[in-house]
Amino acid sequence: MIILGSLVNGVATVFGGVLGLLFKRRMPNDLGDFLMKGLGLCVILVAVQGMVKGGDVVVTVLSIVIGGLVGFLIDIDAWIHRFGDWVQAKIDHAFQGSTALGNFSDGFISSSLFICIGSMAVLGSLQSGLQLDHSTLFAKAVIDMVVVMVMATTLGVGVPFSGLAVFAYEAALSLGASLLAPFLTDAVINEMVCAGSLLLLAIGLNMLKLTDIKVANYLPAAFMPIFICAVMQWGQGFMV
Repeated sequence: MIILGSLVNGVATVFGGVLGLLFKRRMPNDLGDFLMKGLGLCVILVAVQGMVKGGDVVVTVLSIVIGGLVGFLIDIDAWIHRFGDWVQAKIDHAFQGSTALGNFSDGFISSSLFICIGSMAVLGSLQSGLQLDHSTLFAKAVIDMVVVMVMATTLGVGVPFSGLAVFAYEAALSLGASLLAPFLTDAVINEMVCAGSLLLLAIGLNMLKLTDIKVANYLPAAFMPIFICAVMQWGQGFMV
């Protein structure tokens, strides 16, 4: 099932949010950070498994360089942060007079933005749609469960509802990728997975607080193998 990964991610998010509400008074403040570092190691494991699927280092290098340059010029990371700040400002203004709605909105919007607008959601959804490989979204489901559990202890009842948002977002991406899959060769898909897995490695290192890489600016790299492989194939045919 194409949307299995997004479904599991959504259910895990709701479950983690409910747990956070139930045990909000018993959760140590440093537990979330401790668990996140352990999950960072798991993300690195998923990344390493994905990187071995690529067959051409040149394609991966070109994808990172060209895709990173495009992302840097656009500054995707800054756009994401500005979008999040804009949404939060609108919510704060709209519900300024209502404490209950304001608390619900803060929790829902903050947690939804955190778990939806990120590189892992995009890359995992692509893998689900292109290869029916849900391992990245399964790993993300566990991470999100821990994150929203911690967020629910402070942001309240709106947090578990972010599970609906993440399911809809990732399911749409996976279904869109599945429509694209028939037009791509297995070699191109493997190179996309390899480049995307390299970005997952960066996410894992960031979670361990070993690096501070703006992974969002490298997101175009996951799509570069489509064009690079086509150019290389055209070049080989031209030389023959």
